[in-house]
Amino acid sequence: MNMRKFLSCVLFLILSFCVSISWAGDLSSIHMFGLRLGFWSALDAKNIRSSPSSAVLTKVTAPYGELFFSNGLKKGFAFEFSLGSYYRGETRYNDSLGYYWKRVTIYPVSAVGKYYPLYSQSENLWQPYLDGGISFVSGVENLRLGEYTGPVTLVGDYTNTYLAFGLFAGGGMDFVLSRLFVLGLDFKYRWVNFGDEVGGLKDYSGPEATLGLSYVLKGT
Repeated sequence: MNMRKFLSCVLFLILSFCVSISWAGDLSSIHMFGLRLGFWSALDAKNIRSSPSSAVLTKVTAPYGELFFSNGLKKGFAFEFSLGSYYRGETRYNDSLGYYWKRVTIYPVSAVGKYYPLYSQSENLWQPYLDGGISFVSGVENLRLGEYTGPVTLVGDYTNTYLAFGLFAGGGMDFVLSRLFVLGLDFKYRWVNFGDEVGGLKDYSGPEATLGLSYVLKGT
């Protein structure tokens, strides 16, 4: 038996064990915390334009991750608090003398309301939900100079921070792995618009998709 087959068998046994001891219950009535990882697309990044004497290279889709805590309420409702990080990478600016980079990281702090429409069907291991909320978003831009053929005068700071408020709405699906762990798939659309350009971009609105794992703390 090769290593791939062995790992597949181990994964199958683990999943079978988790499902066999799964706790079917109302996910809106428990408290849990966890981690989500995925991607966020800033759709307007593909429309960045530069002057004829320069060129701009940038990313549209970039990695996103967040830590979250979910507080179970009752009758299908839960409140969630999350701290996220969206690393858009480095945007390169070329001009006639050389080039420079702007490294951008976006940090949303979010308050989320969640509703589980099937909360009364406690025997169901799959629990879909709808969510929406508001974010306080900070954008951190770090300037790094590349190679230049002549002297360069830098005006301003190497690191700048910009603040904005954002909204989002979406939904997802939670799956009860065991009495202690819940696997989740989450989709949402974020609306984030800064007053000034952060890495050459003001509008960071776009879709987000993440996969997460939650640890169950206690039930209400």
